[in-house]
Amino acid sequence: MYQKTLVIPEVSQEGILFVRFTYILTTMVKAPIIAVCFFLIALSTSVQYALSSPKVLEFSIYADGTTHIFYQTDVDPQSPDFALDLYGNTTDNLVAQDENGMLLSSKVNTNDAVIETLGASTIKVDYDTPDLVSKIGKTWTFHVNSTVDFSVLLPKNTVIVGISSPPLNLQIVDNQSLISLPNGTADISYVFGVLGTGQTATLAIQKAHDFIGTVNSEGIPTPLASAKLNDANTAFNQGKYSDAESLANDAKNLAVQEQQTALSTPKSSPDNNDIPILIAAGAAAAGTTAFIILRKNRATKSTIIPPIPQTNYIPPDKETIFRLKPELRQEDKEMVAFISEKGGQVFESELRKKFLLPRTTMWRAVKRLEREGIVEIEKVDQQNLIKLRKMEEGNQE
Repeated sequence: MYQKTLVIPEVSQEGILFVRFTYILTTMVKAPIIAVCFFLIALSTSVQYALSSPKVLEFSIYADGTTHIFYQTDVDPQSPDFALDLYGNTTDNLVAQDENGMLLSSKVNTNDAVIETLGASTIKVDYDTPDLVSKIGKTWTFHVNSTVDFSVLLPKNTVIVGISSPPLNLQIVDNQSLISLPNGTADISYVFGVLGTGQTATLAIQKAHDFIGTVNSEGIPTPLASAKLNDANTAFNQGKYSDAESLANDAKNLAVQEQQTALSTPKSSPDNNDIPILIAAGAAAAGTTAFIILRKNRATKSTIIPPIPQTNYIPPDKETIFRLKPELRQEDKEMVAFISEKGGQVFESELRKKFLLPRTTMWRAVKRLEREGIVEIEKVDQQNLIKLRKMEEGNQE
Protein backbone atom coordinates (compact mmCIF):
# COMPACT_ATOMS: atom_id res chain seq x y z
CA MET A 1 0.00 0.00 0.00
CA TYR A 2 1.10 3.51 -0.66
CA GLN A 3 1.35 5.92 2.23
CA LYS A 4 0.53 9.61 1.61
CA THR A 5 2.95 12.08 2.99
CA LEU A 6 1.81 15.61 3.90
CA VAL A 7 4.34 18.11 2.71
CA ILE A 8 4.32 21.48 4.50
CA PRO A 9 5.88 24.23 2.45
CA GLU A 10 8.61 26.11 4.11
CA VAL A 11 7.94 29.72 5.01
CA SER A 12 10.84 32.04 4.98
CA GLN A 13 11.66 34.20 7.97
CA GLU A 14 11.01 37.32 5.88
CA GLY A 15 7.42 36.15 5.14
CA ILE A 16 6.66 35.67 8.82
CA LEU A 17 7.91 39.17 9.62
CA PHE A 18 5.76 40.65 6.83
CA VAL A 19 2.58 38.98 8.14
CA ARG A 20 3.24 40.23 11.66
CA PHE A 21 3.89 43.76 10.41
CA THR A 22 0.64 43.76 8.39
CA TYR A 23 -1.36 42.58 11.44
CA ILE A 24 0.12 45.33 13.58
CA LEU A 25 -0.78 47.99 11.01
CA THR A 26 -4.35 46.68 10.70
CA THR A 27 -4.79 46.72 14.47
CA MET A 28 -3.45 50.27 14.70
CA VAL A 29 -5.97 51.45 12.10
CA LYS A 30 -8.95 49.66 13.72
CA ALA A 31 -8.24 50.79 17.28
CA PRO A 32 -9.17 54.50 16.77
CA ILE A 33 -12.30 53.49 14.85
CA ILE A 34 -13.44 51.24 17.69
CA ALA A 35 -12.71 53.99 20.22
CA VAL A 36 -14.74 56.51 18.19
CA CYS A 37 -17.67 54.05 18.03
CA PHE A 38 -17.64 53.62 21.80
CA PHE A 39 -17.53 57.40 22.23
CA LEU A 40 -20.50 57.93 19.91
CA ILE A 41 -22.51 55.26 21.73
CA ALA A 42 -21.79 56.89 25.08
CA LEU A 43 -22.61 60.33 23.68
CA SER A 44 -25.93 59.20 22.20
CA THR A 45 -26.86 57.56 25.49
CA SER A 46 -26.15 60.75 27.44
CA VAL A 47 -28.07 62.87 24.92
CA GLN A 48 -31.03 60.52 25.06
CA TYR A 49 -31.00 60.65 28.86
CA ALA A 50 -30.82 64.45 28.82
CA LEU A 51 -33.75 64.66 26.42
CA SER A 52 -35.89 62.19 28.37
CA SER A 53 -35.11 63.63 31.81
CA PRO A 54 -38.22 65.51 33.00
CA LYS A 55 -37.92 69.26 33.41
CA VAL A 56 -41.09 69.56 35.52
CA LEU A 57 -42.67 66.93 37.78
CA GLU A 58 -45.62 67.95 39.95
CA PHE A 59 -47.93 65.89 42.18
CA SER A 60 -51.29 67.37 43.27
CA ILE A 61 -53.21 65.30 45.83
CA TYR A 62 -57.02 65.44 45.94
CA ALA A 63 -59.07 65.08 49.11
CA ASP A 64 -60.02 61.47 48.25
CA GLY A 65 -56.36 60.42 47.93
CA THR A 66 -56.20 60.48 44.14
CA THR A 67 -53.01 62.08 42.84
CA HIS A 68 -52.83 64.21 39.71
CA ILE A 69 -49.42 64.12 38.01
CA PHE A 70 -48.05 66.73 35.62
CA TYR A 71 -44.91 65.78 33.67
CA GLN A 72 -43.02 67.96 31.18
CA THR A 73 -39.86 66.98 29.33
CA ASP A 74 -37.88 67.62 26.15
CA VAL A 75 -37.89 64.87 23.53
CA ASP A 76 -36.08 64.13 20.28
CA PRO A 77 -38.12 65.67 17.42
CA GLN A 78 -36.81 63.00 15.03
CA SER A 79 -38.02 60.12 17.19
CA PRO A 80 -41.53 58.88 16.25
CA ASP A 81 -42.56 58.07 19.82
CA PHE A 82 -41.54 58.45 23.45
CA ALA A 83 -41.84 55.89 26.26
CA LEU A 84 -42.87 57.38 29.59
CA ASP A 85 -42.62 55.55 32.91
CA LEU A 86 -45.83 56.00 34.92
CA TYR A 87 -46.24 56.36 38.66
CA GLY A 88 -48.68 53.81 40.03
CA ASN A 89 -50.23 50.74 38.45
CA THR A 90 -53.57 52.42 37.70
CA THR A 91 -53.70 55.35 35.28
CA ASP A 92 -56.76 57.50 34.55
CA ASN A 93 -57.44 60.56 32.39
CA LEU A 94 -54.05 60.60 30.62
CA VAL A 95 -53.69 63.58 28.29
CA ALA A 96 -50.50 64.26 26.29
CA GLN A 97 -49.74 67.53 24.47
CA ASP A 98 -46.87 69.07 22.56
CA GLU A 99 -45.34 72.48 23.21
CA ASN A 100 -48.14 74.14 21.19
CA GLY A 101 -50.96 72.47 23.13
CA MET A 102 -51.83 69.98 20.37
CA LEU A 103 -53.12 66.67 21.70
CA LEU A 104 -50.88 63.64 21.04
CA SER A 105 -51.96 60.01 20.71
CA SER A 106 -50.81 57.66 23.44
CA LYS A 107 -51.04 54.00 24.41
CA VAL A 108 -51.13 53.25 28.13
CA ASN A 109 -49.66 50.00 29.45
CA THR A 110 -49.39 48.81 33.05
CA ASN A 111 -46.35 50.85 34.08
CA ASP A 112 -45.61 53.01 31.05
CA ALA A 113 -47.18 54.92 28.19
CA VAL A 114 -45.98 55.22 24.59
CA ILE A 115 -46.68 58.69 23.15
CA GLU A 116 -46.56 59.54 19.45
CA THR A 117 -44.50 62.74 19.41
CA LEU A 118 -45.23 63.79 15.78
CA GLY A 119 -42.08 65.92 15.62
CA ALA A 120 -42.63 67.61 18.98
CA SER A 121 -39.62 68.90 20.90
CA THR A 122 -41.45 69.11 24.24
CA ILE A 123 -44.30 67.02 25.63
CA LYS A 124 -46.61 67.68 28.57
CA VAL A 125 -48.47 64.79 30.18
CA ASP A 126 -51.29 64.89 32.76
CA TYR A 127 -52.84 61.85 34.41
CA ASP A 128 -54.38 60.62 37.68
CA THR A 129 -53.58 57.60 39.84
CA PRO A 130 -54.96 56.36 43.19
CA ASP A 131 -51.86 54.27 43.99
CA LEU A 132 -49.56 56.85 45.61
CA VAL A 133 -51.59 57.63 48.76
CA SER A 134 -52.51 55.22 51.55
CA LYS A 135 -54.50 55.76 54.75
CA ILE A 136 -54.14 54.31 58.24
CA GLY A 137 -56.66 55.66 60.72
CA LYS A 138 -56.80 59.43 60.27
CA THR A 139 -53.31 59.65 58.77
CA TRP A 140 -52.81 59.80 55.00
CA THR A 141 -49.37 59.02 53.55
CA PHE A 142 -48.04 59.96 50.11
CA HIS A 143 -45.16 57.79 48.86
CA VAL A 144 -43.10 58.21 45.69
CA ASN A 145 -39.64 57.43 44.33
CA SER A 146 -38.46 59.97 41.76
CA THR A 147 -35.20 60.29 39.84
CA VAL A 148 -35.58 64.10 39.65
CA ASP A 149 -36.61 66.92 41.95
CA PHE A 150 -40.38 67.34 42.25
CA SER A 151 -43.16 69.23 44.06
CA VAL A 152 -46.20 68.00 45.99
CA LEU A 153 -49.41 70.01 46.56
CA LEU A 154 -51.45 68.69 49.50
CA PRO A 155 -55.27 69.04 49.79
CA LYS A 156 -56.84 72.02 51.54
CA ASN A 157 -57.27 72.02 55.32
CA THR A 158 -54.50 69.50 55.95
CA VAL A 159 -51.56 69.58 58.33
CA ILE A 160 -48.26 67.80 57.72
CA VAL A 161 -47.34 65.38 60.52
CA GLY A 162 -44.23 63.86 58.95
CA ILE A 163 -41.77 64.14 56.02
CA SER A 164 -39.11 61.50 55.39
CA SER A 165 -36.58 63.88 53.79
CA PRO A 166 -35.84 67.60 54.30
CA PRO A 167 -37.77 69.68 51.71
CA LEU A 168 -36.08 72.12 49.38
CA ASN A 169 -38.92 74.59 49.92
CA LEU A 170 -42.25 74.74 51.77
CA GLN A 171 -44.97 77.36 51.28
CA ILE A 172 -48.73 77.79 51.72
CA VAL A 173 -50.76 78.52 48.57
CA ASP A 174 -54.53 79.07 49.00
CA ASN A 175 -54.60 77.06 52.27
CA GLN A 176 -52.64 74.24 50.62
CA SER A 177 -49.10 73.11 51.47
CA LEU A 178 -46.77 73.18 48.45
CA ILE A 179 -43.61 71.16 49.12
CA SER A 180 -40.52 70.99 46.89
CA LEU A 181 -38.43 67.85 47.43
CA PRO A 182 -35.14 66.49 46.07
CA ASN A 183 -34.94 63.34 43.95
CA GLY A 184 -35.18 60.00 45.70
CA THR A 185 -37.75 58.30 47.90
CA ALA A 186 -40.14 60.54 49.84
CA ASP A 187 -42.98 59.91 52.30
CA ILE A 188 -45.30 62.72 53.41
CA SER A 189 -47.89 62.09 56.14
CA TYR A 190 -50.79 64.49 56.73
CA VAL A 191 -54.16 64.68 58.48
CA PHE A 192 -57.44 66.50 57.82
CA GLY A 193 -59.69 68.45 60.16
CA VAL A 194 -57.25 70.65 62.04
CA LEU A 195 -58.11 73.71 59.97
CA GLY A 196 -61.71 74.73 59.52
CA THR A 197 -62.87 73.38 62.90
CA GLY A 198 -65.82 74.74 64.84
CA GLN A 199 -63.49 76.67 67.13
CA THR A 200 -61.64 78.51 64.34
CA ALA A 201 -64.91 79.19 62.50
CA THR A 202 -66.48 80.64 65.66
CA LEU A 203 -63.47 82.89 66.17
CA ALA A 204 -63.59 84.16 62.57
CA ILE A 205 -67.34 84.84 62.78
CA GLN A 206 -66.93 86.72 66.06
CA LYS A 207 -64.15 88.91 64.64
CA ALA A 208 -66.22 89.74 61.55
CA HIS A 209 -69.28 90.49 63.70
CA ASP A 210 -67.34 92.86 65.98
CA PHE A 211 -65.71 94.70 63.08
CA ILE A 212 -68.99 95.14 61.20
CA GLY A 213 -70.58 96.47 64.41
CA THR A 214 -67.76 99.00 64.79
CA VAL A 215 -68.23 100.23 61.21
CA ASN A 216 -72.01 100.48 61.65
CA SER A 217 -71.53 102.52 64.84
CA GLU A 218 -69.76 105.14 62.71
CA GLY A 219 -72.94 105.56 60.69
CA ILE A 220 -71.62 103.56 57.72
CA PRO A 221 -73.99 100.88 56.37
CA THR A 222 -72.48 97.51 55.38
CA PRO A 223 -75.16 95.58 53.45
CA LEU A 224 -72.71 93.36 51.53
CA ALA A 225 -70.68 92.45 54.59
CA SER A 226 -73.79 91.76 56.67
CA ALA A 227 -75.20 89.45 53.98
CA LYS A 228 -71.91 87.56 53.78
CA LEU A 229 -71.85 87.22 57.58
CA ASN A 230 -75.35 85.72 57.47
CA ASP A 231 -74.05 83.18 54.94
CA ALA A 232 -71.22 82.34 57.34
CA ASN A 233 -73.67 81.73 60.19
CA THR A 234 -75.79 79.52 57.93
CA ALA A 235 -72.77 77.44 56.92
CA PHE A 236 -71.74 77.11 60.57
CA ASN A 237 -75.20 75.87 61.57
CA GLN A 238 -74.95 73.25 58.79
CA GLY A 239 -71.62 72.00 60.15
CA LYS A 240 -69.60 73.40 57.24
CA TYR A 241 -66.94 74.94 59.45
CA SER A 242 -64.35 75.47 56.73
CA ASP A 243 -66.87 77.32 54.54
CA ALA A 244 -68.09 79.30 57.55
CA GLU A 245 -64.55 80.44 58.36
CA SER A 246 -63.91 81.47 54.76
CA LEU A 247 -67.23 83.35 54.50
CA ALA A 248 -66.57 85.16 57.79
CA ASN A 249 -63.19 86.35 56.52
CA ASP A 250 -64.86 87.52 53.30
CA ALA A 251 -67.45 89.42 55.36
CA LYS A 252 -64.74 91.26 57.26
CA ASN A 253 -62.94 92.16 54.02
CA LEU A 254 -66.19 93.48 52.53
CA ALA A 255 -66.75 95.61 55.61
CA VAL A 256 -63.29 97.12 55.17
CA GLN A 257 -64.06 97.93 51.53
CA GLU A 258 -67.45 99.48 52.35
CA GLN A 259 -65.84 101.57 55.11
CA GLN A 260 -63.11 102.86 52.78
CA THR A 261 -65.64 103.65 50.06
CA ALA A 262 -67.80 105.65 52.46
CA LEU A 263 -64.86 107.60 53.87
CA SER A 264 -63.46 108.44 50.43
CA THR A 265 -66.80 109.73 49.07
CA PRO A 266 -66.90 113.60 49.17
CA LYS A 267 -69.87 114.96 51.13
CA SER A 268 -69.82 118.56 49.79
CA SER A 269 -71.34 119.47 46.46
CA PRO A 270 -68.89 120.46 43.72
CA ASP A 271 -68.27 124.18 43.03
CA ASN A 272 -68.76 125.78 39.69
CA ASN A 273 -65.05 125.55 38.95
CA ASP A 274 -65.25 121.78 39.15
CA ILE A 275 -68.13 121.47 36.69
CA PRO A 276 -65.97 121.55 33.51
CA ILE A 277 -63.69 118.94 35.02
CA LEU A 278 -66.63 116.71 35.86
CA ILE A 279 -68.05 117.14 32.36
CA ALA A 280 -64.71 116.17 30.81
CA ALA A 281 -64.39 113.20 33.11
CA GLY A 282 -67.92 112.11 32.25
CA ALA A 283 -67.20 112.38 28.54
CA ALA A 284 -64.04 110.34 28.94
CA ALA A 285 -65.89 107.71 30.94
CA ALA A 286 -68.63 107.56 28.31
CA GLY A 287 -66.06 107.11 25.57
CA THR A 288 -64.30 104.37 27.49
CA THR A 289 -67.60 102.62 28.16
CA ALA A 290 -68.56 102.78 24.50
CA PHE A 291 -65.16 101.38 23.50
CA ILE A 292 -65.50 98.48 25.96
CA ILE A 293 -69.03 97.72 24.73
CA LEU A 294 -67.87 97.71 21.12
CA ARG A 295 -64.99 95.36 21.93
CA LYS A 296 -67.28 93.09 23.91
CA ASN A 297 -69.76 93.00 21.01
CA ARG A 298 -66.98 92.09 18.60
CA ALA A 299 -65.70 89.40 20.94
CA THR A 300 -69.22 88.08 21.36
CA LYS A 301 -69.68 87.88 17.61
CA SER A 302 -66.44 85.96 17.23
CA THR A 303 -67.39 83.40 19.94
CA ILE A 304 -71.00 82.73 19.08
CA ILE A 305 -72.22 79.47 20.59
CA PRO A 306 -74.37 77.53 18.10
CA PRO A 307 -77.92 76.70 19.17
CA ILE A 308 -78.54 73.27 20.65
CA PRO A 309 -80.47 71.09 18.16
CA GLN A 310 -84.14 70.66 18.98
CA THR A 311 -84.85 66.99 19.74
CA ASN A 312 -87.13 64.90 21.91
CA TYR A 313 -84.36 64.60 24.49
CA ILE A 314 -85.62 64.32 28.08
CA PRO A 315 -82.92 65.13 30.64
CA PRO A 316 -82.45 62.68 33.52
CA ASP A 317 -82.86 63.70 37.14
CA LYS A 318 -79.58 64.79 38.73
CA GLU A 319 -80.59 63.32 42.11
CA THR A 320 -80.87 59.90 40.47
CA ILE A 321 -77.33 60.28 39.14
CA PHE A 322 -76.03 61.29 42.58
CA ARG A 323 -77.79 58.32 44.18
CA LEU A 324 -76.38 55.83 41.68
CA LYS A 325 -72.90 57.41 41.74
CA PRO A 326 -72.28 58.38 45.38
CA GLU A 327 -68.49 58.28 44.91
CA LEU A 328 -68.47 61.28 42.53
CA ARG A 329 -66.06 64.09 43.33
CA GLN A 330 -67.54 67.37 44.50
CA GLU A 331 -66.41 69.18 41.34
CA ASP A 332 -68.05 66.47 39.20
CA LYS A 333 -71.31 66.87 41.14
CA GLU A 334 -71.24 70.62 40.54
CA MET A 335 -70.70 70.02 36.83
CA VAL A 336 -73.60 67.55 36.64
CA ALA A 337 -75.84 70.01 38.52
CA PHE A 338 -74.97 72.80 36.07
CA ILE A 339 -75.67 70.61 33.03
CA SER A 340 -78.99 69.60 34.60
CA GLU A 341 -79.94 73.25 35.15
CA LYS A 342 -79.22 73.90 31.45
CA GLY A 343 -81.72 71.25 30.37
CA GLY A 344 -79.40 68.26 30.53
CA GLN A 345 -77.15 69.30 27.64
CA VAL A 346 -74.56 72.03 27.28
CA PHE A 347 -71.56 72.85 25.11
CA GLU A 348 -68.11 72.25 26.53
CA SER A 349 -67.24 75.92 26.01
CA GLU A 350 -70.07 76.90 28.37
CA LEU A 351 -68.65 74.56 31.02
CA ARG A 352 -65.21 76.16 30.69
CA LYS A 353 -66.76 79.61 31.03
CA LYS A 354 -68.80 78.60 34.07
CA PHE A 355 -66.04 76.83 36.02
CA LEU A 356 -63.09 78.91 34.69
CA LEU A 357 -61.05 75.83 33.78
CA PRO A 358 -58.46 75.41 31.00
CA ARG A 359 -59.44 73.43 27.93
CA THR A 360 -57.43 70.30 28.80
CA THR A 361 -58.60 70.25 32.44
CA MET A 362 -62.24 70.51 31.40
CA TRP A 363 -61.77 67.84 28.73
CA ARG A 364 -60.35 65.44 31.33
CA ALA A 365 -63.33 66.09 33.60
CA VAL A 366 -65.81 65.48 30.77
CA LYS A 367 -64.05 62.27 29.72
CA ARG A 368 -64.11 61.12 33.35
CA LEU A 369 -67.89 61.60 33.45
CA GLU A 370 -68.19 59.78 30.13
CA ARG A 371 -66.30 56.76 31.48
CA GLU A 372 -68.65 56.72 34.46
CA GLY A 373 -71.57 56.49 32.04
CA ILE A 374 -72.98 59.82 33.22
CA VAL A 375 -72.61 61.88 30.02
CA GLU A 376 -72.20 61.34 26.31
CA ILE A 377 -70.36 63.60 23.87
CA GLU A 378 -71.68 64.68 20.46
CA LYS A 379 -70.15 66.89 17.77
CA VAL A 380 -72.30 69.89 16.78
CA ASP A 381 -70.80 72.50 14.43
CA GLN A 382 -67.23 71.56 15.42
CA GLN A 383 -68.08 71.88 19.13
CA ASN A 384 -68.56 69.24 21.83
CA LEU A 385 -72.12 68.93 23.11
CA ILE A 386 -72.21 67.29 26.56
CA LYS A 387 -75.47 65.46 27.37
CA LEU A 388 -76.54 63.70 30.55
CA ARG A 389 -77.34 60.04 29.98
CA LYS A 390 -80.41 58.40 31.43
CA MET A 391 -79.44 56.07 34.27
CA GLU A 392 -81.61 53.39 35.83
CA GLU A 393 -81.22 51.33 38.97
CA GLY A 394 -80.75 48.08 37.08
CA ASN A 395 -78.11 49.54 34.73
CA GLN A 396 -75.70 50.66 37.42
CA GLU A 397 -72.23 49.30 36.76
